[in-house]
Amino acid sequence: MSDPQTGKIRRRTASRVVQMLLSVGMIALAIAALYISVLVFKRQEALTQIFRYNIAYSASQGMNELLRFRQRLTAIMVDPPQTTQQDVELRYQILVSRLSLFEQGEFLNFVTVLPENKATVEELAAALERIGQFIGEIDEPENARLALELTAPLERKMVALASKANEYGATTQASDQSELLKLHWIFSALALSLVVTGFVFIAMLQWQHRLQISVQQRLKATNEDLLRTSAELSESAAAARRANEELITQNLLFNTALNNMSHGLCMFDAEGRLIVSNQKMESIYGISQEKLQLGTTLNQLVELMVQTGASAEDEAERLMRLQSMLVTQGRSDTLTQELRDGRTILISHQPMRRGGWVATYEDITERHKAQAQIAYMARHDTLTDLPNRVMMREQLEDIMTSSAERGLSTALMCVDLDNFKSVNDTLGHPVGDALLRAVAGRIRNTVREADAVARLGGDEFVVVQGNIEKPEQASTLAKRLIEALDEPYVIEGHQVLSAASVGVAIANGQPEADDLLMQADVALYQAKGDGRGVFRFYEPGMNKRLQRRRTLEADLRAANLDEQFHLVFQPIIGLGDNKVTTFEALLRWNHPTHGSIPPDEFIRIAEDTGAIIPLGEWVLRQVCLEMKSLPDDISIAANLSPMQFRRDDIVDTVARVLADTETPASRLELEITETLLLEDSRKLHADLRRLRKLGARISLDDFGTGYSSLSYLQKFAFDKVKIDRLFIKEITKSADQAAIVQTIVNLAFTLGMTTVVEGVEMEEQLRIIRAMGCDEAQGNLFSKPILAKDIPEFLDEHKRRRYAA
Repeated sequence: MSDPQTGKIRRRTASRVVQMLLSVGMIALAIAALYISVLVFKRQEALTQIFRYNIAYSASQGMNELLRFRQRLTAIMVDPPQTTQQDVELRYQILVSRLSLFEQGEFLNFVTVLPENKATVEELAAALERIGQFIGEIDEPENARLALELTAPLERKMVALASKANEYGATTQASDQSELLKLHWIFSALALSLVVTGFVFIAMLQWQHRLQISVQQRLKATNEDLLRTSAELSESAAAARRANEELITQNLLFNTALNNMSHGLCMFDAEGRLIVSNQKMESIYGISQEKLQLGTTLNQLVELMVQTGASAEDEAERLMRLQSMLVTQGRSDTLTQELRDGRTILISHQPMRRGGWVATYEDITERHKAQAQIAYMARHDTLTDLPNRVMMREQLEDIMTSSAERGLSTALMCVDLDNFKSVNDTLGHPVGDALLRAVAGRIRNTVREADAVARLGGDEFVVVQGNIEKPEQASTLAKRLIEALDEPYVIEGHQVLSAASVGVAIANGQPEADDLLMQADVALYQAKGDGRGVFRFYEPGMNKRLQRRRTLEADLRAANLDEQFHLVFQPIIGLGDNKVTTFEALLRWNHPTHGSIPPDEFIRIAEDTGAIIPLGEWVLRQVCLEMKSLPDDISIAANLSPMQFRRDDIVDTVARVLADTETPASRLELEITETLLLEDSRKLHADLRRLRKLGARISLDDFGTGYSSLSYLQKFAFDKVKIDRLFIKEITKSADQAAIVQTIVNLAFTLGMTTVVEGVEMEEQLRIIRAMGCDEAQGNLFSKPILAKDIPEFLDEHKRRRYAA
């Protein structure tokens, strides 16, 4: 038999081994249970995050905000706009805040997993960044339209993103729940094993050990409950904090938008008490923020307007009555309010669906002033402040009607300045404008207060004289006008002389206003043709002269240049060797009906109508073609009109003609007048330099007859100076004219320019200019203008006379 003590020791040893094994097993089971608990906690946390960052909810909200933003863009483009720029900017900021949620938390994992979702979010961010560059000017239609175009492709993609987010969230949540269920089963099995082992251990370790295990289990359960409760409290606190931050942000955006409105705003609830107002409202009426408090009634608001002195009491009462009527009737309308300081306020009243109303207050003072100014400008001449053609017709019809009712007549006078174009060309447009204002003042001071004065345009004025008994009254007024306008003007240090011509038409009865205007215009045309500085009454026969001009204008535009126009040539003789140096080309018009038209008549018409441009190019081309039949040492001179420099690129025209005709530019002389030089513009300087660079020579024609000075000779560096025939006509009798010619010759010689004397008719004139040192001469003494076919014969004859001399 074995020893009891030994058996006891064995049992104790076995018990210790079993206790040790059970302890190890319990430790292992505890570790496994702890691990499973951690996994369960993580899965629960994942489910909590799915709830916290609901991907589908965020995606759908982003889609809804995009749609709301596009809706506001569409509304602002409607005429009139159905929403405000501030509302659009507010929707834009909300959409930007939604975009920030897409770039964090579980939503970022969702975007990263699916490349197409990431592309959608990036495209949304790019569109919002682009729109942000002009969101401050989104009320402009082109900006709103561009924003719609940028966000249009995103509608479909955001819908797809929301759908995928919903599917992703559902899939993820189902997976986590399934995994959590498995972990629960494992945990349950381990816990069951741990309980069974615990019972065995308790049986072996006595009741005390079982009690300790029970206490530990209860403590563990309590701890888990505390952990869960703490997690839930933390989540609730975080959610509340986020909600509070969003509310603060929304309130800040709302206040910013409200206080940056260009209009004042007041919102009243269904009880008629103020619930919202902005700073612009306070500034319009000068009401302090302390007085314009929430709960203020409409009646109190109007009383505040009177207390601050912004509105008169009767105006405030009128406004209160009208707006109260709108509130009672529940309809929208606009009201205007005139403030004491002259401002005009437009009040837009709009009822709200659930009671109450919104009123906006806009200062439209400048708009009213602008509208009044536009209305005034539409009926008045901006330069002289006289009535224009529109208002003149109304005044004319009123005066004609009033005069006819009394059995009296009406006189219509067209007043036109005789040399206004010369003043404009020589002294510049500012002086010309000042002259027109001075003329308008003199006309107003000359006529009666009951008479009407208007400016039709340019230098043409109209005077309407009503209630006249006989034509002599019109004659007297016309004389007074001519005398008043003939007096010299002093403008910007210049003494300006500007006579006027007057055309008068008398209305007996009540003819058409247009007919009377046409008659006065015809009479004016006759007055200017009769020497200017005079007045003429309309007579039926005057129409013929006007019709001739209009006929010539139409015929000139439609003329076949090759058939109706031709050139004649007058030689220029070198006084040193008596040789022909140049032929000046002169234009002639052989009209198929009226015969030969004088150049003075058709050149003026061509310049007035712009026909001088194609006509001038035709002359240049013919000159170059005729030049080929002349000896190489003879040039041809052609005149250029100032209009060709103003309306055409004359350098390109000359270069093109020279290239087309293969003509050397050195044989072409281009003559310009002094009037052109007085413009003294950069373009003119550049054009003359470019013409000389082509190789052409530049001559100054009719020197001394304009308003120019000798300084122009040095400033422009001409090749030739042509002294006008007016100085030669009396040179044999007038020492003054001889001195002028000698001065010009000396100056031109000093500057290295050739002098040409025009209009030489007599041998005595030729002798004097030759003695003065003039280089060349031109005139009937040598030859009248001849046709191109007669040039060879003239050259032969001149050569024989030259050798004979």
